[in-house]
Amino acid sequence: MCEAVEKYGNRRAESARLNILLENVRNLMESMKWSAEQAMSAMKVSEADRDMFLKEL
Repeated sequence: MCEAVEKYGNRRAESARLNILLENVRNLMESMKWSAEQAMSAMKVSEADRDMFLKEL
């Protein structure tokens, strides 16, 4: 059971990290008038996360 709780916590932490990162990308796009690619490059977003974010933006 402890392992299941730990995995659940890890998934929640990863989800929170991605949500914050996505919000930061959106904020840069709005405030700096940057494209999604420019904002993600400035923040050094990984390729795996970029693909997922482009679907959300």
